[in-house]
Amino acid sequence: MPNKEYLYYLIKLGKLYYVNESCRNVKRKEISSYEFTNDELASFLFDTQSIAKQTADECGGYIVIRNATFEDYIREGERWSKYIDYKEKHVWKLYNVK
Repeated sequence: MPNKEYLYYLIKLGKLYYVNESCRNVKRKEISSYEFTNDELASFLFDTQSIAKQTADECGGYIVIRNATFEDYIREGERWSKYIDYKEKHVWKLYNVK
């Protein structure tokens, strides 16, 4: 099965790729923070289209469909994890206050 191809989804906003989201409540308002990068290799991989679509709708982006072998998918997920651990430069944040 290592050569079987799997679909996964990225969120894109202009030339930027979705990396992470965090939510918190401040004075009875929910504030969502969305992080983006210009490096596709550091973007978050969604394995479920409906969740990717919902997140894209929330942050104003759109989904991009990619496919990879299972090993490539795991490698790309590891790159994202390292990116989150070290927070490389070129990260943009978008805030949504409700």
